[in-house]
Amino acid sequence: MLRFFMVLSQTVFLFLILINITKAQFDDIKFSYGDYVFASKYDTAEFTTKLRIKKKDKTIFNKLYYDRILSIKDYDLNNDGKKEILIEMYSGGAHCCTSLYAGEISGDRFVLSDPISWGNSFYEIEDIDNDGKYEIAGVNDMFAYAFTNYAESRFSLLIYGYEKNKFTDITGRFPSVVNDNINGLREDLRQYTDTGFQCMELNEDTFNTEAGAVKAILAAIVADYSSLNETSKGYELVDSVYNCPDKESFKLSLKNDFHLK
Repeated sequence: MLRFFMVLSQTVFLFLILINITKAQFDDIKFSYGDYVFASKYDTAEFTTKLRIKKKDKTIFNKLYYDRILSIKDYDLNNDGKKEILIEMYSGGAHCCTSLYAGEISGDRFVLSDPISWGNSFYEIEDIDNDGKYEIAGVNDMFAYAFTNYAESRFSLLIYGYEKNKFTDITGRFPSVVNDNINGLREDLRQYTDTGFQCMELNEDTFNTEAGAVKAILAAIVADYSSLNETSKGYELVDSVYNCPDKESFKLSLKNDFHLK
């Protein structure tokens, strides 16, 4: 299933997201977990969501959110015999933003983890390495609109595990998966490098140009290499294929704005 993130057209991807969100955004949700009942109610006038958790007649959690709750599910993410409650929230708008929280009930208290912020991308929950523990795998959309339009933007992988009651970025533990994504991005890059692409003059805007599309692909490749602690390989590729006048400023942007050093 992880290959889904590597090959699906960005336009189709966005279309499917919008269908799912439009369908679910006003739905009230009820979910049972043992003796606990979760109830999520969206207020269409105030654009807020109230989440209440009750154990029999006792309310143990009651909070108002400015995001919409799209789903509440349970998973034993770390295979310890105790399920976590996964709550997916959406901030609204065509291009943003999805967050995933994990919650645990202890002593009739419900505690939520810090979220994974997926931006405009979705994710899959799967046991990638068949070790009995689930990973949460998706893409990092930090380069959306950074160098070109959304449809031509490209994304590196993000893989999270759930460890010590929090989400942890473990992308680097899956080099074969990351390298598969890099190889797919390199195929996209060859569409430009095999035939040649047009550079812009220094200080000209490269957004929505062939040079901008090439930078979008290269940025995602550098980010993937960075997750493997091989960032230098990404910059070697940049140096070998991108010889436009703004090459140095492009690399500085990756290092300073996106912290790929």
